[in-house]
Amino acid sequence: MKTILKQIGIILLISGVVSFLANSVHPRKIPWVQSWSNQVEAKAKQNGIKVIPLSVALQKFQSLEEPATFVDARSVDEFEAGHIPGALSIPFQSLEEEFPMIGSLIDSGQELIVYCQNRECDDSLLLAMELQAMGAENLVLYIDGFEVWQKYGGVVEQ
Repeated sequence: MKTILKQIGIILLISGVVSFLANSVHPRKIPWVQSWSNQVEAKAKQNGIKVIPLSVALQKFQSLEEPATFVDARSVDEFEAGHIPGALSIPFQSLEEEFPMIGSLIDSGQELIVYCQNRECDDSLLLAMELQAMGAENLVLYIDGFEVWQKYGGVVEQ
């Protein structure tokens, strides 16, 4: 038994060394450390979706001249625990169930501001991309998410 464990350990060690060397010389190597905080924003811009920070989201929330609709892509449980006042809950995971509401939302012509929990959460991006594919043109991604909204003084509704 001890011999088998020793052989498994040697095989794992050799596999790790070979993997490390192969990744080091490969032209499309996998980075060892990467910041995920900008991945959602970069992908949104790549797909032609406008990205806004907290300051702009707060301005749009308070604006009476240009009404916007906030769309929460988080789960129903997260939405019920707290959300931006007046926001619509359209969880990305249950997009098909919300399809009737989405059609009228897109047809309204109002600016749609989609948000999620934080910068690393990609549900808002995925929802925005689906809305864009369905014909939404006046679409914005509030990148900082609900955590930053709540932390820096945005009004919260429960």
